[in-house]
Amino acid sequence: MDPTVILNSTFQTGLLIKQIVEDVKANQQQCKRLSERIEAINDNLQSRKGQELKRPELKKSLDNFSHCIQDCLNFVAQFKDDTWASKLWKVLKNHTYKDQFVELNARLSQCAADLNLGINLKQIFDHTLDGKDQKVDLSYIESKIDKIAEAIEKTNAQQCEQYKNNREYMKQRFQSLKYSLQQDIMKIRDPVRANEITEEGREFLHIPYYDLGLKQRIGQGGFADVYRGTWLSQHHEVAIKLIRIQYLDDTIRKDFVNEISLLHLVLA
Repeated sequence: MDPTVILNSTFQTGLLIKQIVEDVKANQQQCKRLSERIEAINDNLQSRKGQELKRPELKKSLDNFSHCIQDCLNFVAQFKDDTWASKLWKVLKNHTYKDQFVELNARLSQCAADLNLGINLKQIFDHTLDGKDQKVDLSYIESKIDKIAEAIEKTNAQQCEQYKNNREYMKQRFQSLKYSLQQDIMKIRDPVRANEITEEGREFLHIPYYDLGLKQRIGQGGFADVYRGTWLSQHHEVAIKLIRIQYLDDTIRKDFVNEISLLHLVLA
């Protein structure tokens, strides 16, 4: 393909990315940074003479750049889709898509180097800016935790129709959902704690409270009640043991965790 045609295509794709970034629902700062870097490369290419771009080694690099920004377009566009709350939820569950941003920025940097643009790559692709951008995007999500939890609850309203009159259960369900969001944020900010949680996850299966539907009580013990219930997302009938919080000291907690771990080993 003629280099001029490729150049026009990359320029139009860059403009489209810039427009989409204005409407993204999550990772706004990181998407904006990606768009600015694409624009810097495109602006430099636009100033090049057509004959210079026809050099074989540059033509191949131009092809690579074209493919790269098309991938950037597809990546950024996903943050515009869906409702804002569900998109922020997905972003947290994917740890803000950090690895994908790193990969695309690395590819853009390599494209700029291969095209021999003569621009300051260290300044444009400053990795400290990427870290700051991620913190800004994460802080935005954190500021919206209550609204995200409320919106997710509304989308799950039909699933919880039979429990809607149980205010205490719905309140606890909301708090569980909010806690899950806070845990996701904490895992992104604190890799050490994230590893600890991962290790704990190997000991037993974690099912958040908001994913459980309580039915009738079928048993009662010294410090806990047992209910028949449903694992909502999996449509499984389960037994749910609720500890009365006033009895939850370190010893009881340890015994309870050991009990869960043993059951997990038996059922795994």
